[in-house]
Amino acid sequence: MNFPISDSRIDLSHSNASILINRVVKAVACTDEPAYLVTLDALGDEQVKSTSLSRLFDCVPQINEAYADCCDDEHQEVFWAAYQEVELEHSPLGLVCMNDTETGYLSTAQSMNALADRIRLLFSLLSI
Repeated sequence: MNFPISDSRIDLSHSNASILINRVVKAVACTDEPAYLVTLDALGDEQVKSTSLSRLFDCVPQINEAYADCCDDEHQEVFWAAYQEVELEHSPLGLVCMNDTETGYLSTAQSMNALADRIRLLFSLLSI
C-alpha cells in the first residue's frame, strides 16, 4: 500500500490525489487500527508511533479542498465528507481539528486518527 509520493513539497496532480484518496479509504476500511499510535509519556508529552496506515496519512496534508470538486467515485465522496465532518484545518503544525468538546485542538496525529475513524464510520454506513 505504499504511495510513491510522500514528500510534502511535491504537489499532487488530481489523478495522483484521486489514487491516494482511494487507497486511504480502502486501507482504513480494511483495518481498525488508528492512523498513528498516540500515547503520553510519564511527563504527559505526546508520543507518536507509525502504523501501517501512517505512510498514506503522511500524504493527506498535500490534498487540498480544490480536489473535492473533482470527486468522481464513492471513495472520494467518503473521504471528503469525513474531511469536512471532522473540520480539518491547515495550521503551521499540520492538519488539525477541534477535540470533541471543542475546547482545544487535537495534534496532527490525533486529527488523522479522527479522520480515519470518520472514514470508517461513513464507509460502513454507505456499504461501499
